[in-house]
Amino acid sequence: MCGVGIPQANPLASPDLAAFVAAFEASSMRGAADALDLTQSAVTKRVAALERRVGVALLERGRFGVRPTAAGRVLYPEAKQALAALRDAEEALADHRREAGESLALAASHTVGEFLVPGWLASFRVQAPAVHAQVAIVNSTGVLAALRERRAEIGFVEGLDALDGLDTITVQRDEVVVVIATAHRWSRRRSLRPQELTRERYVAREEGSGTRTVAAAALAGVGVEIAPALELASTEGVKRALASGGFGLLSRLAVETEERSGALTAVPLRDLQLTRELRAVRDPRRTLSPPAERFWAWLGESRRPRG
Repeated sequence: MCGVGIPQANPLASPDLAAFVAAFEASSMRGAADALDLTQSAVTKRVAALERRVGVALLERGRFGVRPTAAGRVLYPEAKQALAALRDAEEALADHRREAGESLALAASHTVGEFLVPGWLASFRVQAPAVHAQVAIVNSTGVLAALRERRAEIGFVEGLDALDGLDTITVQRDEVVVVIATAHRWSRRRSLRPQELTRERYVAREEGSGTRTVAAAALAGVGVEIAPALELASTEGVKRALASGGFGLLSRLAVETEERSGALTAVPLRDLQLTRELRAVRDPRRTLSPPAERFWAWLGESRRPRG
């Protein structure tokens, strides 16, 4: 009994081409049927369908089986090679699916990605040790772009309101504070009036940053607008720049270490609550991979703020 080595479950393989190769190798329709685990009539129909498509007879039927025509002899090695290539392609895709099955693609804003996600993933891996996470750290606008372009399955954003059409989980609440070097003249102040910010150099995160967006909206609500003297694409960059003077508006989470060490001081704004929600987001129109589905459920169970 001869086989062609192409499982019929293979979604890439041509059943008609596989039937021709099996019949060629077995020199009979019955032998091909045994090799493919089909009925003899099914194999005959598939070979006939292939012959109709190519417009030439490939096998001659006789009392003692089948033999290839000249066209069949030309086609056979090419068909054998094509089926082998299709098998290899399916195996490669299967390997990819196995690898992707334990891969978790995330996109996180700077504050969440740098200060929270690493700890969350460490806790999640207790339940799912085989999951390999890849985290792209961008601003909140970039997180939404990564979801839209399917470069990430789950994202984390800071305080954005325009999340229509997305499923969200509030994973933590945070406060934006005025941050200055310890040597700054404001460092001994208990609080600042928002209007005072207009008289000092503002070191800001880039456009699209969730932290900057939340701060600008809150200040605009009390009639204060501040133009950045310097824009930087990372929280760490802003913190380093403050050593040369000026103030930043940053997450309290992002400066806890520097506050403890005395390198930076955080000062709240008087009569202005700069709080925001940190949220996990996903596109409900997209089916999550199994690891992403488990991580989303874990976020809902363990990270949702109480009260």
